[in-house]
Amino acid sequence: MATIITLITDFRTSDGYMGAIFGVIKSINPNAEIITIASNIPAADIRKASQALSNSYRFYPAGTIHMVVVDPSVGPRRRALIVDDDRYLFLGPDNGVLSPVYRSRPGARIRQINNEKFRLVSRSETFHGRDLFAPAAAYLSHGIPPDEFGPEIADPVMLDYPELEVVGNDIVGRVIDIDAFGNLITNISAQYVDDAAVIQFCGRTIQGLSRCYSDVPEKHPLAYIGSSDTLEIAINRGDAANYFGALINEEVRLVGAGHRLNA
Repeated sequence: MATIITLITDFRTSDGYMGAIFGVIKSINPNAEIITIASNIPAADIRKASQALSNSYRFYPAGTIHMVVVDPSVGPRRRALIVDDDRYLFLGPDNGVLSPVYRSRPGARIRQINNEKFRLVSRSETFHGRDLFAPAAAYLSHGIPPDEFGPEIADPVMLDYPELEVVGNDIVGRVIDIDAFGNLITNISAQYVDDAAVIQFCGRTIQGLSRCYSDVPEKHPLAYIGSSDTLEIAINRGDAANYFGALINEEVRLVGAGHRLNA
């Protein structure tokens, strides 16, 4: 079976950058299966790329190599990393984009890629996706062990991730992502939410959980447990981010649920 290599980038197909990455991988391992998870991440949006990785990586078969290249600080001073959690391999810059792996797989081994053997001979310091990460992914797909790429490190860059708070009797969380439909994804786990939940958000109150969008009339707001197993806020046939004027890090209050966080 061919090894799967997935890609998450802020490149666009119109510039040929994705094509160059595919070409490098296929030149080293013609049998690699390359799957693009996302190639339209907003430019330099590390947080969005990190969320895309979090939403997708665990649904791939064991042995998949996940490559994330959203890298506004590209250059020789920024480390390039391989992370091995015994099920998957992850490649990406040391800018926090791999934070979901560090959080969910605390025993994962992290290595800096510094072995020149696994880079393109002709290269640029402004296109590590092509010249560093793509060949590294291809060589890994050939079965070369991660420890040949460089030394272990213990201090990767982590993205700041909002923690839940108890304020009075309420759990206070935050919007951590806005998807392409304008749905608002929060950091409030399903374990703290019941069907009778009361959610206060942007000066409005939503009473109770819905199962799906059609549980409420068109253009009405709803709250539900989304595919990432966290509380989400949406508009049936509408854009919740525009409706509420909401931004990333917007406060979301789960009324009367503070005891659940401390249980």
